[in-house]
This record gives sequence, C-alpha cells and structure tokens, in this order.
Amino acid sequence: MSANKIFLRYYPPGLALSYRSAKGGERLRHFDLLDLDAKTNVEQLADRILFEELQVRESGGDEGAACAESAPLCLPANSKASSSHNMFSALKQAIEKLQAKLREPIKKKFYLHKCYNSHILPLTNVCFDRSGERCLTGSYDRTCHVINTSTGLVQHVLNGHDNVVFSVAFNTPRCDKIITGSFDGTAKIWSAATGQCQSTLYGHTAEVVAAEFNPAHDQDVATASIDGKARIFDAETAQELQQLSHHGAEVIVAHYSRDGQLLLTGSFDHTAAIWDIRSKSCCHQLRGHTAELSNCVWNFSSSLIATGSLDRTARIWDVRRLDQELHLVSTHSDEVLDVSFDAPGKHLATSSSDCTARVWSLEPFEMLSLMAGHSDEVNKVCFSPSGCMLLTASADNTARLWLAETGQCSQVLTGHESEVFSCAYSYAGDAILTASKDNTCRVWR
Repeated sequence: MSANKIFLRYYPPGLALSYRSAKGGERLRHFDLLDLDAKTNVEQLADRILFEELQVRESGGDEGAACAESAPLCLPANSKASSSHNMFSALKQAIEKLQAKLREPIKKKFYLHKCYNSHILPLTNVCFDRSGERCLTGSYDRTCHVINTSTGLVQHVLNGHDNVVFSVAFNTPRCDKIITGSFDGTAKIWSAATGQCQSTLYGHTAEVVAAEFNPAHDQDVATASIDGKARIFDAETAQELQQLSHHGAEVIVAHYSRDGQLLLTGSFDHTAAIWDIRSKSCCHQLRGHTAELSNCVWNFSSSLIATGSLDRTARIWDVRRLDQELHLVSTHSDEVLDVSFDAPGKHLATSSSDCTARVWSLEPFEMLSLMAGHSDEVNKVCFSPSGCMLLTASADNTARLWLAETGQCSQVLTGHESEVFSCAYSYAGDAILTASKDNTCRVWR
C-alpha cells in the first residue's frame, strides 16, 4: 500500500497522504505542520515525512479513517507517485505551496461588500461556510437566513423555531447541513441545499445557546442549554445519545475536540468540564475561576484549553495536567468576554469589558500586544486564518482590525448603528462578517 495523492490544508498548515488499499478503500495519514514558516528547510521536512511514509508502507498499516477537518481546499498532486523519488518530489512541491501561501501579502484593508437587512429584529450569531460563498445569520426574529455572500441574495429562510435563534453552524468542511439552537429549547438540523428541516432535537427544558456537529464524522451533534445540561444527539435519527449533567448551573458552551472523542463544556457554575464521548463520563472539571465562564475553547491540536470568565481572568490549561492552570491572564480590569486561539494554537486572544483586547504568546507566556481604541466593551475576538490580524467586535457599534504582533489598529469598520455582537473571518481570510443589534449583517471584502 502506497500513497497516491497529497491533500493540502492551508490554515493551519498541514497535509494528508491518501492511500488506496488492495480492497479499493481509501485512507488518509495526516501531518500537521504547525511550525512551518518561510524559513523551514523544505527538503529536510519532505525527507522526514517520506521516512515516516515508508515505515507505514513497510508495516502495511495506516492511521484509520480520514478526519474531515483536513478535507477542504484539497489539492491533488502526483497521483502516480509509486516510487520514493516521485513521492519526495511531490512532497517537496506540496510543502512549497504551503510556504508560498504563508508568504502571500496579508489583507489589511477591507471594504463594505454587502449589507443584509433581511432580518426584522437584532442578530445573534453568524458564520461563513468553508468556501466563504455562504453565511448563516441567527436572529431574535426566530429565523436563520442562508445568504449568498457574492450576490447578497437570501437563499433560504429557515423557519420553524418558536423563539430566538441564538446558535448557527455548518457541518464543516462539507457544509451540506446546518444546525441551529434556539431559546425555544430545541435544536434543528437543516439541509443547506434546500433549507428544509431534517430533524428537531428535543430534550432540553430551557434555552439552547450552543450547538455544533462532531467535526470528525458529522454523525452526532452536541448542544448546551441554560437548563444546566449538555446533550449529544444522533444527527440522522435525532435520538438523544447522552445527557451530560455534571454542571451545577447554566451550560453556555459545548465544543468537540478535533478528533470528536472529547467534548468541552463551559458553565455559569465557574467551571469547564471535559467529557469522554466513548465512555460517557466526565473526565475532568477545570476549577479555579471565581465567577461565570464567558467562553472556553480548544486549540487546534486539542492539547490546550482556554477559559474566559467574568472574574476578569482567562486561564490556559494543558490537557495532560488539569489539576491547575498552565497560565493565568489577570491583567484585564473588567470581565473577560471572549477567548480565541490562532490557527496553529501558538497565540491566544482575549477581549474584555474594559474596552481592550490582548494577544498572548504561549511559549514563552507573555503579552504580545494590547489593542486599545474601542470605547465600549469588546464582545468578540478572532484571528485571521494566517494569525497576523485580529478582528474585534464591540458595543461601540464598530468592529476593528489590528496587527496581532504590535496591537496597531489597521482599520475601523464603521456603519453599524448599534452594538456589534458577532464577527467572523472566512476560511481564506479574504472576507469578514459582522452582525449587529441594528438588525443587519455586513460582509467586507
């Protein structure tokens, strides 16, 4: 068994070798190149990957089913690479493409492309699909809209919820399904192509504020609710598979690990929890915060967790040692409202009610930059795919772009007439989405 294709992932850098077995099946072996930069020795890296590939070939083994996260924007290279020389050349070419992407000029200026005013009440959360050609908008008007970001046309209006649609998400990277979470206590799964509701997930007794697909296979979904529980449902049958009820207060976050085997939840009980999906048990509870959590997230490799809290701190946790935080962020003078890792997981951004955002280097742990300029609390923060830019959304009616390393403001995105509650970068980094309580969503390119 030998590799016959190479698939690339630009953000964060990585590749996968595709193997065709004697029985006709296809397997992928993944290589995360999180340390790749413009100075990396391409030949040495290709040689190391080739050495590991030859070991796999000699053993006749593979690394299991393909992880969906590496599937988007895949580029085939040298489909007949049966010899070591051909494989080395193909690997070198693939790594050079990844390096070339890292060298591309960073887009620092955006212009208003479209303003969508199809909702009649304030927006809640928004997201792009993997291609950036569609976006989802949730609203207090009880609907979710699927919008073509190029034409500005609403492709589908997802009707059916009886209260606010708070959480919206695609099943990335396929993006052929949508999940919505609502204050009516349910989540719904929809066809992205037709806008038809495929199933309704019942069981929660209060508002559903988070819902997402398992990133490894889309076969199950997780939800979090103000009823103090998280639940896991079968995405096809809508059957409840697990009820996660260890928290003592509202659960406001539920995120799968990259391999889909663990679930991270955050709660107003001041803790986060890690759940083993396979054993249906709570592995660990992260204690240390003294007030409600605002968010908690994995880094890309799921080796680190960041938690933000209304106690004015953020904490970084190493999953190999969870009895105490790895690092403590305690320099904000008001509530920490959001936390976000960059794509490789080397930097963390925090935003706060103190009107600032900050970027932290994790090795060594130190504050890299301070983003000061907003005149009201900073609700959301996210890195550009390359990690060079930071996007913030604020209650001062603006979003801002910052240089992540220096904290210099690159651009103020103005035009919204009320609080900007949510923001997002497209996967390619060439478009930005901002959503406001002025009932509009804006796409910037």
